[in-house]
Amino acid sequence: MRDLLIAAQVAVCLVLMIAGSLLIRGSIHAVDMNTGYDGKHVINVEIEFPDGSKYNPSRREALMRAVRTKIEALPGVAAVTDGRAPDGGGVRSAAVSLTGDKSSGNSRQYAFYTYVLPNYFQTLGIPMLSGRVFQSQQGVPQPAVVVSESQAAELWPGQNPIGHMLSLDTTNQFHSKTESLPDGVTYTVVGVVKDTRGVQLDSSDNAQIYLPLAEDRLREHPLLVRTQADPVTLMTEIGSEIASVDPNLVAYTSTLDDMLHETGPFVVSRAAAAFATIVGLFGLLLASMGIYGTVSYIVVLRTREVGIRMALGASKRSVLAVILRESTRPVLAGLGAGMVLAVGASYVLRTLLYGLGTVDAVSFIGVSVLFLGIALLAAYVPSRTAMRVDPVVALRYE
Repeated sequence: MRDLLIAAQVAVCLVLMIAGSLLIRGSIHAVDMNTGYDGKHVINVEIEFPDGSKYNPSRREALMRAVRTKIEALPGVAAVTDGRAPDGGGVRSAAVSLTGDKSSGNSRQYAFYTYVLPNYFQTLGIPMLSGRVFQSQQGVPQPAVVVSESQAAELWPGQNPIGHMLSLDTTNQFHSKTESLPDGVTYTVVGVVKDTRGVQLDSSDNAQIYLPLAEDRLREHPLLVRTQADPVTLMTEIGSEIASVDPNLVAYTSTLDDMLHETGPFVVSRAAAAFATIVGLFGLLLASMGIYGTVSYIVVLRTREVGIRMALGASKRSVLAVILRESTRPVLAGLGAGMVLAVGASYVLRTLLYGLGTVDAVSFIGVSVLFLGIALLAAYVPSRTAMRVDPVVALRYE
């Protein structure tokens, strides 16, 4: 029963520690991941307008233009564009139908789309792989789209997407009543850009379709400011400039890196890593105490046996090896069971493990070796006590 309890305790604690290690490594990978855009030098500026008839759509449009002009004139500002950042949320999904393409069978699938200005990709540092960006005439955007690399591979595998046409249908998809919808328009693909990472750690939202943003819809999208100076200092200056345009405007500024780290999946990943690690460390402490106490008790029971073995010629090393071998047997059984359970746990946590496989060798092997080392130490310390018994006293007593 003692061996069974030790094995169960070791297995549970090992699962917790491996899960904590996986979540920590996943969080580190997520923070250091290549997003596909420059998040350190691009500032997201969200502006909220007061309620009331004074701030009608035309008034808001004029204020946005004035704010943009003020920000563009600031020293250290390299470019300003409108559109939602890849990690800023607000993207919408629509059913995609390929038109005029008989080879694709007029396939229909769902994809993410977002509205941007032509200089969006240059401002965020998103590489253009082929084709070009949008073009507009007298403020009217052309019916053209730019797709991400993975989106192009999904819609036209093995083909050049430039020149292909598609249409979008937002029926039964979430959107607000006042926002612009892409329905009823046939778009031509004019460019392909590099993938960008969104808020999902599993990269499920990196396939995007970029639509041209109309100038009368600028008020609905945040400003994205690329800076050559310190972003923190520039954010303070941006706030002052917005207040000078209209003191009733409320502005929220942050770098795209900060926005990414504050998104739900990243926060959940870090919180889960911290929780699992703390619980796992407490479990390791309790397991070590349990192993130490159990081995100490077993050594006390076998003190006379140890003395007799040594009186009959057994060396301290051989006696110590016997005790350690029998003491660590339930520990090894618990490690084996814990490894199997940890595989199942890592499969459950796979959505939080960015850049890691279901079985991460570093986490599994590293934690197991650490756990085994601590278990051996916990068994070794009381076993050394048995080596101090006087063989003559043990024989007399026997």
